[in-house]
Amino acid sequence: MSSLYLDHFRLSEAPFGITPNGKFFFEGQARGAILEALRHAVLDDDGIITVVGEVGSGKTMLCRMLAGRLPRDEVDLVYLANPSFGPREILQSMVADWGLTVPEGQPLVLSIQAALLERHAQGRRAVVLIDEAQAMPPESLEEVKLLSNLETAQHKLLQIVLFGQPELDELLAQPRLRQVRDRVVHRFDLQPLNAPDAAAYIDHRLRRAGWQGGALFEPKALRQLVDASGGRIRAIHLLADKALLAAFAQGARQIGRAHVQRAVAEFKAGVPAAQGSRRGLRPLLWLALGLACLGAGGAVGYGLGQRAVPVQAATTLAAPLPVAVLPVEPAADPASRPAEAASGDSGGSGAVAAAPESPEIPAAPPPSETAVALAERYARLPGPLRAAVLHTRGVFDDPAQDFRVLQIGLAGDAAGAQRLLEQAREAGEVWVQDRQYAPVAGKSTGLWAVYAGRYASREQAVEALQHFSAPMKARRPLVRTLSRLRTESYPERAPL
Repeated sequence: MSSLYLDHFRLSEAPFGITPNGKFFFEGQARGAILEALRHAVLDDDGIITVVGEVGSGKTMLCRMLAGRLPRDEVDLVYLANPSFGPREILQSMVADWGLTVPEGQPLVLSIQAALLERHAQGRRAVVLIDEAQAMPPESLEEVKLLSNLETAQHKLLQIVLFGQPELDELLAQPRLRQVRDRVVHRFDLQPLNAPDAAAYIDHRLRRAGWQGGALFEPKALRQLVDASGGRIRAIHLLADKALLAAFAQGARQIGRAHVQRAVAEFKAGVPAAQGSRRGLRPLLWLALGLACLGAGGAVGYGLGQRAVPVQAATTLAAPLPVAVLPVEPAADPASRPAEAASGDSGGSGAVAAAPESPEIPAAPPPSETAVALAERYARLPGPLRAAVLHTRGVFDDPAQDFRVLQIGLAGDAAGAQRLLEQAREAGEVWVQDRQYAPVAGKSTGLWAVYAGRYASREQAVEALQHFSAPMKARRPLVRTLSRLRTESYPERAPL
């Protein structure tokens, strides 16, 4: 990333660096909710967790943010950034990071198990975060499965989170890795940013880097950049950086369409200057370097002449943008709800030693007000139910998500929802949604809905239903779409 334009635009640091920096974490498009759900799942649930997203979607940033949010006084963390390790190398990394001493001739896994039992007795939790997990050899994933088998009578001794590209799903779909796939209790999707969130993301990065003026990108230029990026965070960074450099080279104080067009041409070509615009862009780059050198020379000359002691300038950074509350349609008519859902649960046929600090993991900024509010609202729920609810919020609140689920049943309280949740786990990925309806005859109108599965079409959902157990089929699950479920009210959206 270029740093030539920082003084020109009065920025304190590069706003679009490739290296993940927790200071710039963007909580929009459900990413803050996903981070909070991940944190609760790691601390309160047992099993393997996967986070899947395309190249440049922000997986590594989310991984490091999760590492920064975990309480180090309760968690022993291992972060593996090189997933091509073989099975033995993974074990050796855990031994090294935890500072274990392995007696000569003793298998590494036995030493790790003894250390995990000791940490469990101390009330600590061991967590392994594996980035770019789609590159793991199948043998290493099988070793992960063996590690996930280490447990006491009540709890797993090791929590494992796999971050990877969609190829991770294909890898886990191999027959030899069926037992690994069966141990996945939560799966999170990182979707590309939609157009409004991508625009908000660019403004967020600029202001965290010190920009304090108005809109730095002209509206049409911003729209052009967002469209060209496809919502991929890494592409946004590359395009925005090149556009800033092109504007700096021309001495412009605002980025226009011509600057973005040059950036897109260079980005698509993948070389310093694009075909068709090579003659126009290369002189601008040389001009940018020349201006930078002149500026630096003038500053040095002035400094030598004044012989003043340098003073470090302080820059006031703008606060992070809050997560936007997504608009929803009017809540479903409460009169259409089955009477038996008012309490208990009903069938689906109703209405719808601590690891050393790593310099690669930046300190995490405090969670947003939205994330804190969600954590407080669900704080008293049982751990598995709380993790499922937060996971559901992270996915259902994302307008880019579009799939079908099977509604297993409705419950009038958290205990009923917990029972439904346990029964629904046999169907695969589970979801728990809290609803709030307008009061009816003064009676409680809060409901919990439990769903299962993730299906691209109604036909797929019906086909999956045929493989449910007899007790699950007896609940008469309903096929529901996310677009319709988004009209169900959450507590903060309760109708007047």
